[in-house]
Amino acid sequence: MEEKNAALDWLELMAGRGIGALAQKMQRQGGKKLFITGRQGIEHYPQSGVVAPQVVLDMLAVMPDFAENQYYYAKNQQTLVFKVILDDMPDSVLFIFWQQTENEDIAPLSDMLESARLALKWYLRGHKAFAKRLHEQRAAFFEGVFVKHNISVESMLAEQGIELHHDRKYAVMLMDMGADMPLIPPADFRAKLLQFSQRYQTDLIYPLEWNGIYLVILSGLYVQQELGLLSLKKRQELFARWQQLFSEVYKVAVSIGVGGDYPLAELHRSYQEARIALTFRQIKGERGFVQEFSGMGIFKELFTCDKARMVEFCRQTLDKLLAYDHDCDAGLQITLRTLLDTNFNYKLTAEKLFVHVNTVRYRCEKIAQLLEIDLNHPDTRFNLYAAIRVGDVLKALNLLQPGYVGNLSSHKSSGSHGTQTMF
Repeated sequence: MEEKNAALDWLELMAGRGIGALAQKMQRQGGKKLFITGRQGIEHYPQSGVVAPQVVLDMLAVMPDFAENQYYYAKNQQTLVFKVILDDMPDSVLFIFWQQTENEDIAPLSDMLESARLALKWYLRGHKAFAKRLHEQRAAFFEGVFVKHNISVESMLAEQGIELHHDRKYAVMLMDMGADMPLIPPADFRAKLLQFSQRYQTDLIYPLEWNGIYLVILSGLYVQQELGLLSLKKRQELFARWQQLFSEVYKVAVSIGVGGDYPLAELHRSYQEARIALTFRQIKGERGFVQEFSGMGIFKELFTCDKARMVEFCRQTLDKLLAYDHDCDAGLQITLRTLLDTNFNYKLTAEKLFVHVNTVRYRCEKIAQLLEIDLNHPDTRFNLYAAIRVGDVLKALNLLQPGYVGNLSSHKSSGSHGTQTMF
């Protein structure tokens, strides 16, 4: 009964005054310094939402797995660690770090934790629900500001603690850490980015994370407004430093895409341009680069066009080829792609496709015949390359769904799909 009352006392303290008051009481009774963190190393106590000290992060990185009814003792660090886990959500974990502990401290600290465990689980469940609501709100925020742009951008950003002004221009920078991205606490990422901005006197807005991509809203590139914007060369050097810094810190090849500068009400345009710039290089298999939308040459002009015009350009240039490939499984598209990549080197193309060089020549003649073009003409080759690249980017961004339109009657009568388009 006494044990039950103790658990209720801890629960009442948690419900009434929060995790800080509960942890302070634990620290007083235990007589040891206490840290409470999540799996990613973000503190719940003594501070909330900040990165834990490096010694704690280092322990999390090498800590063996252990059950809730067990403990882990790091002898060299004299640190005792307990776990609190939600039974129905095993990924929801609190780590309780007791520092400067000895072997004789394990039993009394364990007994105290058992009394407080119910309160900690109650907190963890509430924190999980809060995190879920926060994620839903953030998703709505991103959709509203950067995709649908059907809300007041200034007020929506203000709700996220980001103060932007309608009379200034801003740009969006996207940072992709790749599929092998390490587990990076958002607070740690923000801290690194802010350190960089202070070091190079750049003015950047609170960074955000969405679907594995880090997004940074940039306002002028100097804090001192009287200096104006950086020159193109200095701007490129700045982004290159950014890319190098994060690649070294997180041991990954960071890829960066940057959109143009726009008034706040048109911030979604910079976001879309940053997505295009990032995807433009990634679909070619590149990693670890900086690509500004403004530096994409003629492709900048193509992607500035209305989506319908871009799609029409792709269709007019490639439809007959893609339709024939679909109906006959002729491999013409991959042959054309490889020819363009090898600057129409037939021998190298044949090696890459594992076919005879005469097969490449035949396919090349078939492509020219279908599209009624001269493949020896540089302008023709460029148009084909541009249509393929634009179509690939649009499909990668889900702005264009691949598919085809067929003739139902001809399909029934002859087995031919009568394909009209593959876009």
